[in-house]
Order: sequence, then C-alpha cells, then structure tokens
Amino acid sequence: MDKNTQQSNAVTPAPDKTQAEDATFADTSPSSPSTEYPNDKTISKGVTWGFLFNLVFILLLLFATSAGGFYLYQELTIQKQKSAQLAAQVQQGLDDPLTRITHLEQQQRNSERDVSNKFSQLSGAQNQLQDQIDKLAQQNPNHWMAEEAKYLVRMAGSKLWLEKDPQTALSLLQTADDRIETMKDPSLTPLRKAIAEDMATVAAVKTTDVAGTVLRLDSMIDNINKLKLNRAQAEIKPTEDTVMTDSLEDWQTNLAKSWQALVEQFVVIRKRTTDHAPLLAPDQQWYLVENIRNKLLQAQLALFRQDQVNYRNSISLARKWIYQYFDLKDNKTEQTLSALDALITLELQSPNISQFASTPLLQQLVTHGSLVTERGARQ
Repeated sequence: MDKNTQQSNAVTPAPDKTQAEDATFADTSPSSPSTEYPNDKTISKGVTWGFLFNLVFILLLLFATSAGGFYLYQELTIQKQKSAQLAAQVQQGLDDPLTRITHLEQQQRNSERDVSNKFSQLSGAQNQLQDQIDKLAQQNPNHWMAEEAKYLVRMAGSKLWLEKDPQTALSLLQTADDRIETMKDPSLTPLRKAIAEDMATVAAVKTTDVAGTVLRLDSMIDNINKLKLNRAQAEIKPTEDTVMTDSLEDWQTNLAKSWQALVEQFVVIRKRTTDHAPLLAPDQQWYLVENIRNKLLQAQLALFRQDQVNYRNSISLARKWIYQYFDLKDNKTEQTLSALDALITLELQSPNISQFASTPLLQQLVTHGSLVTERGARQ
C-alpha cells in the first residue's frame, strides 16, 4: 500500500461500542432481514417527491400572485395616467376662458384709460380756449352789462315757467332791454328786437291770480267744519183736539186725546232740502269734512301745476258733497257754494313758449363780446 492508504487506515476510527451492540442486536433479531436496511431508500424517495410537489405548487402560486399583482399595478398606473391627462385637459379648458376674459378686461381698462386721457386733454384745451375767449370778452367795457341782461332774462324765464307769474317776467324783460339800450351799440339792434318779441309773447299770456285763488281755498278749508249738516226734522205742533187738561175729572177725555195723538203721530215724516241721500250719523261728520278738505287741497295743488282738469274735478266733488249733506238754508252753506261756483269757472292758461328768442343772442354777446352775424356763423 502507498503512503496515502496507510494514512487512511491509520486515521479510520474504531467502531463505537454502542453501534456494535446495535448491529449485533439487529443481526440476532428474528424479524430483521439478512440484508442491511433495504426500506430506507424507498422512504427517502417518498418524502422527497412530496416536498418537491409542495415546493413547486408554492412557487407556482407565488408566481401567479406576483403576475396578478404586477398586472393590477400596471392597470392602476394606466388609470392614474389617464386621470391625470383628463384633469390636465379639464384644467386647460377652464384656464383658457379665464385667460381670455382677463385679457379682454385688460384691453378694456387700457381703452378706458386712453379715452380718459384723451378726454382730459380735450377738456384742458377747451378750458384754455374758453379762458382766452373770456379774457377777450372782458376787454369790452359793456361785458358786465351784457352779463346783467342775460341774468335778468334767465330770471324772467324762471318767473314765467316755474312760478307762473307773467307780470314779473314782463318787468324783468323790460329791465334787460334797458340794460342793452344803455350800451349804445347799434350792432345790438337784433338783440333788442328779440327782447321786444319776448315781451309781446309774455304780455299775451292770460294772467291768473293764483295766489288769490289759493287764499280763497284756504279760507274755505278753515271754515268747512263750521257748516251745519242737513238734520231738519218735521215740527210737530199740537192741535186743540190733542191738548189735555189738568183736571182729574177729565181723565177719560185726556186718555182719548192721548190715544188719538199716538195713532196720528206714530209715523213721522222728515222733510229734506237736498237730493235723496242717506243722512249721516253724528260720528260720520268728521269723515265728510276731511274728504271735502282733501279735495280742496287737491284743487290748490292742481292750481300750482296749471292742471285745469284736476282742478275742476276737485272743486266739483267738494261742491257736490256740500250740496248733498249740508243744510242749504244756512247762510254759510250758501256762501260756500257760491264761492265754489265762481272758482270752478277759472281758466288756467300755460305759456306756449319754451325759450326766449333773446337767450342765444345774449349768450353770443357774453361769450364773444358782440353778436355773430349770419355770414360769420356760416363760415
């Protein structure tokens, strides 16, 4: 034997005592086969195939689970991408109109700013031009007289159209003509002619004493509650047949007279002096007086407004109620009805002119210092 074989033999350990005894016991056992453990190989193969089957099944299950999870992950990722794209599209669709609106608003603000700047420039230029015109006009010594005449004509218009006072308006126009005449300028003849036409038109307006009529209506309103209602009753005058004596012996005669008076005067007839209308109770008199007073106040308002239709309607209703419900034999009632009959015939006339002919000429005189001729106006 070589050296390595010798070393192997030398190294091989001696059999253990326990193992020798087990082997001896196995050899002596009657049920043990004569061969050395023939079933150990079969048992090892059975365990190995089952383990491998379970292992392969587990691996397949893990693989299927992993594949399903990966598939779901990919689907979720795709859905998230689609949702993000859709949200981006929606947001873009919302942002575009807002962007356009913002752009339009900015353009509008810029346009308004430009228009405002141009208007300011034009206003400044117009003010400068007006200042120059005023300076040139003030160089004329008659400038203040022209201003005074213009003011007088404007006051005449206020008196005529607002206060319905043509007499005062005529006086103011006459004063304005005197101011123009004081200037001693022959070129102002057209202006004086226009003022004369205005004076003739105002003088033709029929004068209505509005203040006096209002005062008469005020007097009626204050005295309306002093009128007497129509409560006239039939007077019952005893006759000789119904007069009873004071003697007790005549009790039968007095009883017969009392019975006769009761039968004859059981029904009392009241005579009225007005149209057939129901009599008012005492507590209803206040409402009647207030309604009449209200109609007279409406007549005053219509008088100030030059509204002849409403003025006459209010006067007519007030007169109708007084005639129906008040005593016509009373002196105050008769005076009130007569005054209303006179007031209802009042005619209100409004001026038929809307502007004085001298107003534009006075404006030219104040602005330019002289009248603008037709030829210069055309140029």
